[in-house]
Amino acid sequence: MAVVSTQPARATRGRSPDSPFGEVDSTRLPLLVTASVLGTVAALAATVLADAQTTAGLIGLLSFVVALGFPSLWRSPSETRVQLVIAVTGVLIAATVGLNEGTTRLVWLPVVIAGGLISAFFLQLLRTDGRSGLTEAMSVTITGLATISSGATLVPLASSERGARFVVLGLICLAVGALAELAGRRPKVGGRASLLVLVAGGLTGVLLADAFGFGWSTGLGLGMVLASFSHSARRIFGAVPGVREPAGQVALGVATVLLPGVLMFALGASVRL
Repeated sequence: MAVVSTQPARATRGRSPDSPFGEVDSTRLPLLVTASVLGTVAALAATVLADAQTTAGLIGLLSFVVALGFPSLWRSPSETRVQLVIAVTGVLIAATVGLNEGTTRLVWLPVVIAGGLISAFFLQLLRTDGRSGLTEAMSVTITGLATISSGATLVPLASSERGARFVVLGLICLAVGALAELAGRRPKVGGRASLLVLVAGGLTGVLLADAFGFGWSTGLGLGMVLASFSHSARRIFGAVPGVREPAGQVALGVATVLLPGVLMFALGASVRL
């Protein structure tokens, strides 16, 4: 009588054997990721306190980091085309929000993003290798453009003194959350570090809110949202083999600081900055 192996049945209960997700324990990310987060926070805080144009310039520079690292992080097919679209569109996004003034800063942002997506599809159509991995390549491109676009929404906030203080407060909470995240490197803590990140971000916001000219409830909400969202993004995006590569680690750190930008923009609108 033939013996039937139960291995395939067990494999189907979890992730697919061919899936790259889940191969890395994202509760113990390389320290270069944390260093990248802290460095990006420091650079953004400095430029936001300077002026909106300088902030936009930094977003343009960070778009190159995202463009170079994202394909490595996800081991994207058609790597050069993906990098080209993210880099060029990222610079155009930064230029759009940096050169416009006042309430019109974000007016042309959707047009630039649409142009980037069309260019990405067009470049993929030019491939002569059968276009294998088309979905993966487009997914990485779209995620990269979304990351840069979200970071670009910080530029309008940087155009006012109160808005700049709001952004810096949020960035500090995010950085404290990234440090609290390191507790997850201990096996006994692991995924429970998410709660520590939430508490650390919220507590930091409460303690510093008055110094930045905001109420404690604003600081609490801002700190909890930014710290936990940034941490969650690292947990999700960091569970792939590409995070073992330095370029992917740096890009992951940068991206998880830029991604919460649109949340900061929305929260800023709620407190009438």
